[in-house]
Amino acid sequence: MYNFQLIQSLLRNYEAAVVDRRISPNDSMNDQWYFEVGRSAVEVIAVALMASKIQAVNKVLDVPCGHGRVLRHLIHLFSGAEFHACDLDTDGVDFCASTFGAIPIYSQEELTDVDFGSQYDLIWAGSLFTHTTQDVTRRWTAYLARFLSPQGIIVATSHGRWCQHVHKVAPYIGEDRWQEILKDYSSLGYGYRDYLKKESHQFISGSYGISIAKPHVTIRNLEDIPGIRIYLYLERGLADHQDVVAFGRPSYDEPWPNMHK
Repeated sequence: MYNFQLIQSLLRNYEAAVVDRRISPNDSMNDQWYFEVGRSAVEVIAVALMASKIQAVNKVLDVPCGHGRVLRHLIHLFSGAEFHACDLDTDGVDFCASTFGAIPIYSQEELTDVDFGSQYDLIWAGSLFTHTTQDVTRRWTAYLARFLSPQGIIVATSHGRWCQHVHKVAPYIGEDRWQEILKDYSSLGYGYRDYLKKESHQFISGSYGISIAKPHVTIRNLEDIPGIRIYLYLERGLADHQDVVAFGRPSYDEPWPNMHK
């Protein structure tokens, strides 16, 4: 069953709304692309919803929410939904709660230690797996999938092959570690190195850095998650920069209606 009417209704609501332009003074993501990235997230989420079988979006999780760069847009796209905002940055979570009415969830450095206690129709994971090792990415995607509703989807971003060109203009990390990332990326399909402490303004200690993944590796990792379907992969889908993947329920092996009749 296609969901054209749902998508049309959601986009009409969004276009009719005025996005809140208040930015927290503590928001480290504040740059010239701030609102463009939020609008681009709306566009790729709409595409992902169209690809899926979802018929309603009543509960949304934004992880990591930051200070609401994307959330401020999503509250208008899904004007009747309940929103949960999760991040290690407690100031960002508090800002999203007080400014956008989200339910706050304070994260842990190990995401699997967080009990979300809900089923979500949409989980937006923007700029999360761009900073994690392949093992962490596998573990966290599988964990988030446990909190999906029967037709829920996850829309997540990653650094793809275009990021090799972006790094030349706006480096992600020190050049020596970037070359190590590219070496693993070339041979294994996934490269990762930690930031040096001075390079990161995030409220995170331990393993946190820059990753880049080939599309087939991202898809292969998702294939190992039981009970989900892979809906799409878009290179440079978010703000013409990060790749976007959508996956979720119902499972890829769900039988057709009346198949056994």
